[in-house]
Amino acid sequence: MDYNNIDVDKIVDEVYTAEAEGRTRPMTKQEIMRIRLAALGAIVRNMQEIVEKDHELVSAYRAKGV
Repeated sequence: MDYNNIDVDKIVDEVYTAEAEGRTRPMTKQEIMRIRLAALGAIVRNMQEIVEKDHELVSAYRAKGV
């Protein structure tokens, strides 16, 4: 997943559009919040992986220099 390309507001807007066009049932505020939290959770997990990998690379680099 490329976190730079995730646009939570765009995804929610697409859901609203589908709802307005009758392609889906109306969502409750709770369901909308779940969508937003799921998207944000995915971003957080991705960022944690990136930070952990960067930390591992820096640690390995420092270990070689010691």
